Amino acid sequence: MFTTVRTMRAPEESARAFVYRVLSLYIREMFLRPGEKLVETDVAQALQVSRTPVHDTFTRLEREKMLCSVPRGAVVPPLDPAAITQLIWMYRTATLAAMGELYTSRPATLEPLERCVAREYEALRGGALLQMARLEQEFLTELYRLADRLPVLGALRSTGPDLYRMLRLLEDRRMWGYIADRHAGLVQALALRDHDAAAAALNAEYDLFEPLLAECRYIRPDYFRQD
Repeated sequence: MFTTVRTMRAPEESARAFVYRVLSLYIREMFLRPGEKLVETDVAQALQVSRTPVHDTFTRLEREKMLCSVPRGAVVPPLDPAAITQLIWMYRTATLAAMGELYTSRPATLEPLERCVAREYEALRGGALLQMARLEQEFLTELYRLADRLPVLGALRSTGPDLYRMLRLLEDRRMWGYIADRHAGLVQALALRDHDAAAAALNAEYDLFEPLLAECRYIRPDYFRQD
């Protein structure tokens, strides 16, 4: 079940934190696919912990919409198109507001955002498309950090993982190149104090997400909730 990366427990890490880290990672990164069933005893055996931290983690992940309870276990839920559409709107609105804070506060440097863009282009050159969804999230994290709005981003991410899970499915180099170009344009516009151009770059990225949702539902219908 857990044969890939990041399953080693750190010496100071509690069993509950370890189980949560592994399960949330595997669900978000789509190592555990929608519809896959988890059984507490199996997870406990695989991760070499007792059932109690596994049970507690299942309960937490159900609250966070990353698991659904079923008899004798839990399943990874399908992606919810309505939730993704709502998340696109929420992220667009909140990120535009965060950029407004950057325009007002005028941070001393945009180097953290520039480094994020450089990592995106490096991943594209190396063909590491599976990294791109995570790098897109890192760009957002640095933008909100510079705007001193990380709690807002934390609240957005706690709303649900489905927008990230959708992006994780996509391995189109042109699409990710387009998003990296929009990030580069956004950073350049912020450096020039051109708020309209920065907003246009951001809106262009989120405008892309709706057709991507339709594409994902067409390519992987088994991964999505059926209305």
